[in-house]
Amino acid sequence: MSKASRISRNSQSLLQLLKNVLNKTQKMGVGGIFDEIRERLVVLGKLIKAYATGEYRDIELKNVVIIIASLVYFLSPIDLLPDIIPVLGFTDDVAFLTFIFRSLGDEIEKFEIWDLNNNKSV
Repeated sequence: MSKASRISRNSQSLLQLLKNVLNKTQKMGVGGIFDEIRERLVVLGKLIKAYATGEYRDIELKNVVIIIASLVYFLSPIDLLPDIIPVLGFTDDVAFLTFIFRSLGDEIEKFEIWDLNNNKSV
């Protein structure tokens, strides 16, 4: 959490974290839960990017830190199940991220509505 708190105060660190997360998602499996996790991570990435650039601030700082901490955990090579184990290695990451998505569902939905309203084509 302390690392996530430090990252939350630095836009460059946030953007680098997002780049690393997106790179790791390319190594995950395809189909089913992996596609769903990838899509939800993209939404979290957009939320954090909008926060980092100052475009979106309608979220409590503690929730930003929780999101960042979950992304840091996702990137961490030290897991319950090492990511090098094909498919099975991402099981703990998927379980943890699913928990985060459900816990912060209202915040994520609020952001998605904001994003739709602010990025629609005219």
